[in-house]
Amino acid sequence: MPAHRGHGLGRAVKLRMLEYLRDGRPGVREIVTTVADENAPMRAVNTALGHRAGSSLGLYQVRL
Repeated sequence: MPAHRGHGLGRAVKLRMLEYLRDGRPGVREIVTTVADENAPMRAVNTALGHRAGSSLGLYQVRL
């Protein structure tokens, strides 16, 4: 929610999840995450934490 951005919650949650993964699965060397292109604040958090862009993924939804 845009009104709640800028307070560090996303970064805190991501850091805690990385700690949880490191402690529980120390052999993991790669993490894949997805973020919508238009979610610049979360992409900035990912970049600050060392994530780098890998590949693009297109998702489509159709009402039947």
